[in-house]
Amino acid sequence: MGLDVAVIDIDPNAPGVCYADKFYEVSTNDISGILAAAENYHPDGIMTLATDMPIRSVASVAEKYKLYAVTPSVAQRATDKIEMIRCFERYDVPHPWFEVITFEEELKDLLLKHSVPFIMKPNDSSGSRGVVLVKDYHEVRDAFLYSKSVSKSGLILVEEYMQGPEVSVEVMTIRGETTILAVTDKLTSGAPFFVEMGHSQPSQLPNETIEKIKEVAIKAVQAIGIDNSPSHVEIIVTEDGPKLVELGARLGGDSITTYLVPLSTGVDMIQACILMALGQIPDIAKKFEKGSAIRYAECKLGVLQKINGVNEALNIPEVKHVEIVKCLGETLTPIRSSSDRVAYVITQADTAQDAIRMCENALGKIKFDIK
Repeated sequence: MGLDVAVIDIDPNAPGVCYADKFYEVSTNDISGILAAAENYHPDGIMTLATDMPIRSVASVAEKYKLYAVTPSVAQRATDKIEMIRCFERYDVPHPWFEVITFEEELKDLLLKHSVPFIMKPNDSSGSRGVVLVKDYHEVRDAFLYSKSVSKSGLILVEEYMQGPEVSVEVMTIRGETTILAVTDKLTSGAPFFVEMGHSQPSQLPNETIEKIKEVAIKAVQAIGIDNSPSHVEIIVTEDGPKLVELGARLGGDSITTYLVPLSTGVDMIQACILMALGQIPDIAKKFEKGSAIRYAECKLGVLQKINGVNEALNIPEVKHVEIVKCLGETLTPIRSSSDRVAYVITQADTAQDAIRMCENALGKIKFDIK
């Protein structure tokens, strides 16, 4: 795009550093450090991609230098799960029942008000870290301590265990006008940790259900106050209709917006967000309608010794990308968060169903030697 790009990361070996025109070794959560970097660099735009907490840093820089991004108050509502669900409650956006607890002593009162099963999650985590389903009264204390162990604020959100198909909605709001680009079907590892193991577009749910999902997503974006940002809205379709899980004022991760949206619609969401950050109005009109999917490998536990079959998988015409996340010699552990996953395959086909089938076909060709 002909742009001069600065990258901020606490890790000097982060993959993006070698592409940067300028690099600042600063944590993406260090607002004062990023403001100092901005003072040195004088950016014309600032953005993050698919992580939540840096949104606060983006908002602070944008406010100081009058750039195009969400405001600090919107960033706060979009990254604090408790503030977010209270906002949904205030604006009548369908959501699960919820309670907020801080101390182990509060568990007794919680169980007097609500029966199991329910979900526990830290107020400020991402990537499914600390999210757990409590199915039995005997699990409550251990679940609380697990969630608490990854909560920076110490606050734990307890929510209704919603059951039904889970989707995400990929949204762009440009100068107050909200457009939905895709509804994404989600596959998770299930209870107790609900780690995402696959996504596909377009959603295969009935059209009537998809329209209700879109209505709830737009209402959620408006409730948070987003007027110039992408959004990734997570929803579960319950017996009572679609209900919000949570919302990110950012692009969706897990290759949803970097690969799946472009492969299913022809819309380059990354370029659109860069242009939007620079104050321009991007073209987000759909160019075509195809199916796209990502599926993560499921492996046995142990030390990863060898990987075979990657080239065979890449030779399948529908396969657009194969990524091995773990390195040889690493110990593979149970999948309790997104960082525990091993590898994934991305495909494009005429339909979502065909794209999913080709993902599974490709993963079947990749063999992991684990000891």
